[in-house]
Amino acid sequence: MRRFIDFWVKGESLEQAVGLLKKLKELGFHSAVIEPSSDLLEGFEELRSEADRIGVKIYRKLVIEPSGRGDLLRALRKNRGSFEVITVLCRNLEAALVAARDSRVDSLIIPPNPEFRFDKGVASLIKNSVELPFNHFLEDKLSFLRTALRIVSILGRKVDIIVSSGASDPLELRGPMELASLVQVLGYSQEKALDAVSKVPESILEENLVKLSKRYVARGVLRIDEEG
Repeated sequence: MRRFIDFWVKGESLEQAVGLLKKLKELGFHSAVIEPSSDLLEGFEELRSEADRIGVKIYRKLVIEPSGRGDLLRALRKNRGSFEVITVLCRNLEAALVAARDSRVDSLIIPPNPEFRFDKGVASLIKNSVELPFNHFLEDKLSFLRTALRIVSILGRKVDIIVSSGASDPLELRGPMELASLVQVLGYSQEKALDAVSKVPESILEENLVKLSKRYVARGVLRIDEEG
């Protein structure tokens, strides 16, 4: 049975975030990855308690919009251990090339009409998952579909693609099937489209939770706690 995950919602206050979580539960989501405001981040455990009562698991997300390579690397060094998910919004080629290959990045977002040419040369360097936020579609349907179609056609068989809502308001949320349909109309099978809102983000979260645990030593190496 699939567990659906909205990989990006924006939490601005406790009340607003709780409203999002209630709607996500109603829509059939198992989990949500929240980009919290600085105030909400400080009180994240209170939000987690509310989420438990609602019946939705939540995780912290940092969205970085770097000006270039140095800016991105500094942000990654500072924050990797504090968030379950790190996403990079790539508005320039330099940031995109670094984010595409750095293992500390979980997903990268190429916005509609990026300020660089997204071609097969750039695509050949991408190792990390690419995220398509539904709110970008709502803001500029034509530009989004043009860019998304290029991403799916060039990268669809090479890297995993995630569809998220990017919502800050319950009215911007969509159900798992609606999010999945975004890549299905671009050429994905129904099964693969559903993976974009379930298995792909779930795999990232599972791996990162292991890395953030006290048992983690290095890639492939976990500390075994002694009993007794």
